[in-house]
Amino acid sequence: MNLQRLALTLSLVFLLIVAPLPVAAQTRRAGPARAAAKAPIREQDIRAELGFLASDAMQGRGSGTNNERLAAEYIGSLFRSFGLEPGGDADGSGNKDFVQRVTLDSSRFSAPPSLTVTAGSNTQSWQFGRDFLVSFLRATKITGNTQVIDSTGTPAKGAVVVIKSLADPAKRQETIMKAYEAGAAAIALLESENNRRTREAGNPRLPSLPPRFADEEGDKPFAVINLRKEALEALTAVGDGAKAEFSGQTEAAETRSTWNAVGVLRGSDPKLAAQAIVLSAHLDHIGVNEAATGDKVYNGADDDASGCVAVLELARVLASGRRPRRTIYFVCFGSEESGGYGSRYFIAKSPVPLTDIVANVNFEMLGRPDPKVPPANLWLTGYERSNLGPTLAKQGALVVADPHPDQNFFQRSDNYTLALRGVVAHTISSYNLHTDYHRASDDITKIDFPFMTQSLNSLVTPIRWLANANFRPEWLPGKAPTR
Repeated sequence: MNLQRLALTLSLVFLLIVAPLPVAAQTRRAGPARAAAKAPIREQDIRAELGFLASDAMQGRGSGTNNERLAAEYIGSLFRSFGLEPGGDADGSGNKDFVQRVTLDSSRFSAPPSLTVTAGSNTQSWQFGRDFLVSFLRATKITGNTQVIDSTGTPAKGAVVVIKSLADPAKRQETIMKAYEAGAAAIALLESENNRRTREAGNPRLPSLPPRFADEEGDKPFAVINLRKEALEALTAVGDGAKAEFSGQTEAAETRSTWNAVGVLRGSDPKLAAQAIVLSAHLDHIGVNEAATGDKVYNGADDDASGCVAVLELARVLASGRRPRRTIYFVCFGSEESGGYGSRYFIAKSPVPLTDIVANVNFEMLGRPDPKVPPANLWLTGYERSNLGPTLAKQGALVVADPHPDQNFFQRSDNYTLALRGVVAHTISSYNLHTDYHRASDDITKIDFPFMTQSLNSLVTPIRWLANANFRPEWLPGKAPTR
């Protein structure tokens, strides 16, 4: 054991001592009381597990930090206590652990990139920081022909889409996602007020490229370019069909890691055991903001300690009874907040062929009820895209359609990584658009534990049914997402 591993172990032991041990784990030690593990999901278990993950001791579980790793180790230790098989990394002896390490390499711009457009013999260029900022980037160099449309137009595949007018600023994200899903190379649009203030403040941070792990498939090139008014007008005047290029000098940056926690409940049926269901959540949040006044710890109780608890409690209950016919993977992903790297790694290194993953049910922000749906109900993103949600509802799940379709939540969580690879994958949530999102105020005092207990219990029988049935969910015609 090296010194780093020893320090990590001692830190985890200390945290486990000062935090209340989940009742589920206590019953595992209780001999005859072991039968209590077969009880439905209980509020005291939810309180104990969520109380640990969202405690100040975890320092907000920042993406790729040692605190994220501690969260993964904690979740893995509970998976072990529930009797799951480890699905993480193999040690030097070939034995697997419950924690999966993902090593990420990245590069960055060493000088401000530019956007250059050539129409015939006329070339114009706009500079990062002076004329535009970049809010999303998936490649060091992006090229394509310009396509000038308004926000109601249809983006073309491979085009650098120039949005000459955004009819409804509230639909900015929707317009961007439409271009991304259409396969556009980039989208250029009028900067937001936040973009403008950042640009005018001077010396904006150079855009960084997303980290990559070894052997990862190349990301689809895409950039969101936020132009000042004069630059957008000049680009719009160029018109369609001009050759556009976004590029700049880059250099290697740091190497870092993120961590997943993976537990496996092996199926009992000789044939169906080859099929898998993935129940998932993300274990990271956004850490500590040293520049904040007052509370600096972003505990992430709702986002997404609540989702991790859903995975943990379903693992505890399902593992305590008769083994299901299908195999279930219980996975808590790292670094969702910084780019979904944990889920991207898991799906790229999938332990089973993707065609054998029957469904992914992801859990995100379900610690507080949403008044837009019936009491005790959760909602499922992309409900109208497949027959999974309606089928689970028929089996007793308190799950309805997403009441916030304008927020594009289907594309904004780890389920989307799997969905783009063909897996029927959705997120269950109850996020009511509360103002504590990504703030220090998202702490355990805001969690509605009776609501969580009731709504999560409604999922046990339907998920167990899905793990035992021959039913295989399907995308509805024309509703499967595409890269």
